[in-house]
Amino acid sequence: MRCKNCHTVMMDTDEICVSCHATVASATAGPPALEGPQMNGLWMLLPMFGGALGGLAYGAVAAAHGSNGGSGGTSGGANWTAVKTILAVVLIILGGLFMVLAFVHINTTMQVAQREAKAATPAELRTRTYVSAPPAWVSYTFEESKPIDETVTRHRNSRGGEVEAQCIMVRVETRWMVATVAKGFEGNELVGQIMPIDSPTSQPLIDRVKKQQDDPRSILPYEFYAVEGCPSDQQFRYTVAGMIGGIGFLSFVFGFYLAFAGKRK
Repeated sequence: MRCKNCHTVMMDTDEICVSCHATVASATAGPPALEGPQMNGLWMLLPMFGGALGGLAYGAVAAAHGSNGGSGGTSGGANWTAVKTILAVVLIILGGLFMVLAFVHINTTMQVAQREAKAATPAELRTRTYVSAPPAWVSYTFEESKPIDETVTRHRNSRGGEVEAQCIMVRVETRWMVATVAKGFEGNELVGQIMPIDSPTSQPLIDRVKKQQDDPRSILPYEFYAVEGCPSDQQFRYTVAGMIGGIGFLSFVFGFYLAFAGKRK
C-alpha cells in the first residue's frame, strides 16, 4: 500500500510512514472533501407546492370564468369570492414557505459567522503532519499576498449552494499558499478550511498555479478554502435571505388582505 500523504510505499507491518511519519490510520485514510452540491429540502419542495397551488388557482379562475358566462351577477359574485379565497390561500402558503426558507438561510449563515476558528502559525501551515489533520475551522493572518488570474467554482457547506471564488496567493514564510476567497474580500485574515493534500477539488487549481510560477516548489500542495469565512460572502447570504423573507412577508400579508378584505363590511 502507499501513503496517501507522500505516496511512499508502506509495508503491511509498518506502523508509521517512513517518509512523513504519519500513522497508518492517517496515511491510508481517504481525504475528506467539501460537501457536494445538495439542494435544501425546502427548496426541493417549493416547485412542487408552487406548481400544485398555481394549478389550483388557475383551475379556480377558469371555473369562475366559465360560470360567469352562463349565470347571473349573483353567481358571478360568488365565484369571484371563491377565486379570491383560493388566491389568498396560495399567497399565504407561498409566503410562509419563503419566510421559512429565509429563516433557515439566516440561521445557517449565523452558524458560519459565529464559528470559532483556531489560529494557525506559518510554521504549522508548512508542516505536513499539521495539514494532514488540521482543525475543522482555521484562521491565518498573512503579511503579503498577490492575486492569481484564476476563478473557480466552490460549494458551500451545509447546502449553501455554489459560489464563484477568487484565488489569491499568501506568503507562508518562504513559500506561498493558494487561497480561495469570496468576491469583495478585504483585509489580511483568512478564515475557513484547509483542503486535503491531493484533494480532487483543489488539485487541478494547484497544478495550474504551479505551471505559472518560476519555482513550482514554492507552492504549498493544498488550498485554504476561505470563501464561507469571508465577511463579504456572509453579507451576501444575509442579503439574499432578507430578499427572500421580504417577498414571503409581502405575499403573506397580501394573502391575508385578499382573504379578509370585504368581510368586515
